[in-house]
Amino acid sequence: MKKALTFLVLVMALFALSVMPMVLADGDDTDGPIIITTGNHVPVIYVDSTQRTWYPNDQTFHTATAYGTPGVNLYGDSGFTVPERGNYVFTGETVTYYVIVEDEDGQADIDTVRVLKDGIGAGSCSEIPMPALPWLDGAVLAQYGGLTYSDATMNTYRCRVIIQSSWSGASEFEVEATDDHAHVVTSTWSDLLNVNPALSLTLTGSVDFGTVTPGTTATSNSVYLNSVGSDGVVMDTYIASDDYFTDPSNPGAICGVANGIPYDAFDYYATKGSFNSGANNNAFPGLSVATTSTCIADPDEYTQMPSHSGYVQDMCRIINHDRGASFLSQGQSMSLTFQLDVPTPCDGSFTDGSFHFAGRVV
Repeated sequence: MKKALTFLVLVMALFALSVMPMVLADGDDTDGPIIITTGNHVPVIYVDSTQRTWYPNDQTFHTATAYGTPGVNLYGDSGFTVPERGNYVFTGETVTYYVIVEDEDGQADIDTVRVLKDGIGAGSCSEIPMPALPWLDGAVLAQYGGLTYSDATMNTYRCRVIIQSSWSGASEFEVEATDDHAHVVTSTWSDLLNVNPALSLTLTGSVDFGTVTPGTTATSNSVYLNSVGSDGVVMDTYIASDDYFTDPSNPGAICGVANGIPYDAFDYYATKGSFNSGANNNAFPGLSVATTSTCIADPDEYTQMPSHSGYVQDMCRIINHDRGASFLSQGQSMSLTFQLDVPTPCDGSFTDGSFHFAGRVV
């Protein structure tokens, strides 16, 4: 019995010694804490790419109400649908995205969610409270890849970006999420938008009536209105004339009852593809109310020019009997010919005056 007892004491002593610091003749040793952390998962971003909305706000080009159809999406947000509009946006316009962020460590572990523009923070995301989302069922969640929603690990966000005046060019927008453990992830989904693209209309040729006879109708050569350098932007086109064309070499030159040819002596005819202005009836005036002209084609299919006030609402939409007839997208052109009912009497060279063309973003 004594020998067995001695063995037991020795084992206990060795066991105790193995968990205590030891100071040896040739150095020092100590124990250290052991930390075991569970969880610490990376967030996952799911994007509903079917519900992006565009809203004009106080945008640079106020065209949404003229060309767009307002509506409310599944998230209760208002937006506009404009069929002809491409992926271009201008200052003041708002684009909204909808995402679900999942964190297996719990939804409380999700720290910040934001919109990136070319990798730099550009917009904010706000959580949509669950009571506001009665639509979270299988049909809608299918837009997120058939996701099964979990209150414990997921939050839904509305992500908005307002286009800034300093931005320009093709820009990639995506969503970024950060958790409380400093994990940063970016959505595999992204949206490529053309921001504040350059706009340009040019006129090929100059209008020339040649030598005309008082009391007759003269027809000009044809000129071409072109949409160039507009990066895919669709523009609706308008036309107007200066009030008078005068003779700079002879200010006293008489034409009719005054010293200039009045705007209402001019008419125009335009063609674009299968459309022409000969059927103008102002059925779709676009942005224009044309207070100085009805913008309706005469029996000869020419439309009287309105007076140019400097405001597009006083101009004629060039081809106004169809929604898209007056639209020019990048690379498209429109042909125009003009008529002049020459007043009597009329003597001089009336070159001081202009026809004005305007393009408004659709």
